[in-house]
Amino acid sequence: MRGHRLINRHVDDYRAHWESRPQDHPEGVLHYVALGDSAAQGVGATHVGASYVSLLGERLASATGRRVAITNLSISGAVSGDVVARQLPVLEDLGFTPDLVTLDIGGNDVVFAADNTVDSFASSFEAILAALPPGSFVGDVPWFMIPGLAQRSKTMTTRASHLIGAYGHHLVPIYRTMRETGYLRFHTNTAADWFHPNDKGYRAWADLFWETIEASGRLDELRAA
Repeated sequence: MRGHRLINRHVDDYRAHWESRPQDHPEGVLHYVALGDSAAQGVGATHVGASYVSLLGERLASATGRRVAITNLSISGAVSGDVVARQLPVLEDLGFTPDLVTLDIGGNDVVFAADNTVDSFASSFEAILAALPPGSFVGDVPWFMIPGLAQRSKTMTTRASHLIGAYGHHLVPIYRTMRETGYLRFHTNTAADWFHPNDKGYRAWADLFWETIEASGRLDELRAA
């Protein structure tokens, strides 16, 4: 319980951090937009700077030599349908064209099975992919070690992986990497609530996204812009 209370405090604090970021940006800034759930918010990290979104922003700035403006549209507790209903409309109305977009979603769809079937997830996920800018960087569904949830996450990941490729986005293999970590080492990457990643876990997520970004050739385009 203490671990859950500690992590739950992150929800409001980290949301306030992202919402308080400057809205006016100088010309030539690199716009990075993140969508998703509490993982994109950084819940579970000891500070918001240890979130994978923050880490990616730092790496983008270092690799391109450009100032990076992060717009984080993610919402803690979001399922795929929430991205469609609450995040995509904001993305569409942004006053700039994103240079790079990331998405992680699906963990809450796995957990809240009563309201989210595999088919409803796939339908919402497809709607998201259709709306994202071409060549976005999209994670599949996180792996869960609890048997019932493990099967749901595997099934959802299979559907998600196919759709990501079909819509021309870049697959970030979160499921495979978490699964390869295994049962015995799972806790080393997990926060005190045994659900969200911790600092080490978020570094692993940042590495996954970054490896995919590097392999895509997008960094050369961003340097030249």
